[in-house]
Amino acid sequence: MARAVLGNVVFILLLFFGSINLYTVLDPSLDYFKASPPLEGALYDRLWGFDWSSGLDLRVEESRSIGYKGVTVKIKHVTYALFPWNNTCRIHAWLYTVGARGSGWIVLVHGLGGSHEFWEEQLDGYKVAFDLALMGFNVLSIDAAGHGESCIPGGKSWEDKAFTIEPGEFFLYHVYVSAVRAVEAAKAMGAEPGRIAVMGVSMGGMTSYVVASIHPDVPLAIPIVASGCIPCMIQSGGLANLVGPTNMEVTDEVVAKLAAADPLSYIKLAASRGWLEGKTFYILFSGHDEYFPTEGLEFTVEALREGGARVSVAFAGNNNHYKPAPGWMDSVFIVLEEFLRKGVEGVASMLPRGQAHVTSQAALVVGASKWRPGADGLAYLPGIPLIPMLLGGEVVGKVGDRPLANLLPQSSPLALRLAMLALFTAAAAIYARSRGIPRWPLAIVAAYASAAAFASPFWLWPGRFHHSVLSLMERYAVTPSMVLGIPTNPLLSLAVALSPVLAAALATSRGKASTAALAVLYLVASLLPFILMRVVLSVIESRALQPMPARVVPVEAVYIALVAGIVLARRKIGEGRGESRPWVAGS
Repeated sequence: MARAVLGNVVFILLLFFGSINLYTVLDPSLDYFKASPPLEGALYDRLWGFDWSSGLDLRVEESRSIGYKGVTVKIKHVTYALFPWNNTCRIHAWLYTVGARGSGWIVLVHGLGGSHEFWEEQLDGYKVAFDLALMGFNVLSIDAAGHGESCIPGGKSWEDKAFTIEPGEFFLYHVYVSAVRAVEAAKAMGAEPGRIAVMGVSMGGMTSYVVASIHPDVPLAIPIVASGCIPCMIQSGGLANLVGPTNMEVTDEVVAKLAAADPLSYIKLAASRGWLEGKTFYILFSGHDEYFPTEGLEFTVEALREGGARVSVAFAGNNNHYKPAPGWMDSVFIVLEEFLRKGVEGVASMLPRGQAHVTSQAALVVGASKWRPGADGLAYLPGIPLIPMLLGGEVVGKVGDRPLANLLPQSSPLALRLAMLALFTAAAAIYARSRGIPRWPLAIVAAYASAAAFASPFWLWPGRFHHSVLSLMERYAVTPSMVLGIPTNPLLSLAVALSPVLAAALATSRGKASTAALAVLYLVASLLPFILMRVVLSVIESRALQPMPARVVPVEAVYIALVAGIVLARRKIGEGRGESRPWVAGS
C-alpha cells in the first residue's frame, strides 16, 4: 500500500513539473505600444523659451545642522521662483553639505506624491541625502512643483493639474521646470557646469531623463524605476488611473499632447539636436514594474543610444516598482563616487559598454560576469521558483570585485520550454505505465487543463509584467492588505502550485470518500483566490478614474467544469479496473 501511494506521489510530482513548464509555454508575451514622437521644435520653444537662470530670486529660508554617523551635516532650506515672471509661485529645496563645499553637485527628485523627505528616509540601507553629503556631494533635494511645500501654477497640489494633458498645463511639465530651475539654483550657489548629476525615483526618474537631456550642464542622470514613453504607461494601465482625462484612449492626438510631458519626446528632440553627446545615463529598472512597461524602457534606451548617449541598465527582473533590488543603491554610490572623483568620463569608462544601437532585451545585458538562478519566473507565478531554476536566471554585472547590480534575466527559447514540457510529460507517462497507475492519461489532461485555466485570465491582460494579479492591485493603489487583510498573492501562489497536483490526484484516486475530499480541496484551492480577487477588483473598479484595461474571465466556471469532467471520465473508465493496462479513450 505504501509503495502504491509513493508511486502516485512520484507520478503527480512529475506532472507538477510538467504543468509549471506549461505556464511558460502559455505566456501571452508582449503587447505592442505606441511610442512618442520627438517634441516639436515650436512647442519646445514655447514651453522652454525663457532664460532658465533669470528671476530665480534665490532665498535662504532657514539653516540648521544635525548629527549623522558622527558627522555634522549642514542643511540649508532655500526657495526659488518656478518661473521668472512670477516669484510668488516658489519651489522649496534643501541643501545638504558636510564641511567645505566640494565641486560635485547632485539634484534629487522624489516620486509622485512624495517630497524631499523621501531621500532622508531609509532606502536600501541608505539615507541618501545624508550619505551623499558624507561622500562629499553638495546635495540639493527638492519638493517638486505641486508637492510638499512647493507651488504649482493654478492649483494647490499636483492633483489639481493631473487631469489635463494640455501642453504647459499638465503637472509633469511644471515638475520638469522645477528640476531644471534647481540646476540653475545649484549654479547660483557655486555649482560648476559638467559637475552636476540628477537622480530621481519614479516621477523623479522621468524628470532626470528630461533634465539631463535638455540641460547642457548636466552630464549624468540616474533614473530609478522609471523610463520614458508615457503613452506606453497609459496603454498598459500603469498611469491611466492616476492622471489624464477620464476614459482617455491613446490616440495620435493624445500622444501628440502628451509629448510636452513625455521624457521620450524630450530625449528624441535632444538626440536630433546633438544634445546627448557625451552624456551618461545609469538606469535602474524593475522587470515587474506596475507603472513602467519594459517596452517603454526599450524605446527610451534606443533613443538615448541613437542620440550618442552612454547608457547602462541595471535590470532587476524579480523586483517591482516598490521593491529595490539587492545592491541597487550600493551600485548607485559606486557610480556617484566615480563621478565625484573623475567626472562623467570616469563613470563612462567604468560602466559596461553596450551595443551602440541595439536595444533588444538581450542587448540590455552588458558587461555581465556572473549568472545565477532567478527568484521567480513568469510574473504571474509569484513565489514559485521552479521555472527559473530550470529555464532562466539573472546576470550580475561587476566593477572589479564589486557587484554593480543584477541585470536582465536570461530566459530560454520557446523550443527549450516545449522540450522540457515534453520531457516531464513523457517521464510521467512512462513511470505511470510501468507502475500500473490507473487513469494516468486522464490525470495528465486534468493537470494541464487546470494549469491552462489558471493562465487563461492573463491572456487578456496587457503587458507581460502585468500578469501578476498583485501588480494589477498595486497599479491601482489597492492592495489586498488594505482591502481584505488577506494575503491574496500567497493564495494565488498556492493555487497555481496545488491546482494541477490536486487535479491529477482526483483523476487517479480510488474510492468515493477520497474522490469527494479531493474534489472539495481542488475547488477550494482553485476558486478561493479568484473569488477574493473579484472582491478586490470590484473595489478597484469603484475607485478607478479610467476603465479597467484588464478583464477577468469566468475561470471559476472552468474549474467546476473540470471537476465534473474528471468525475464523468472516471465513471466511464471504471472504478479502478484494468489498473495495469494503459487506458484507451472509449474503452
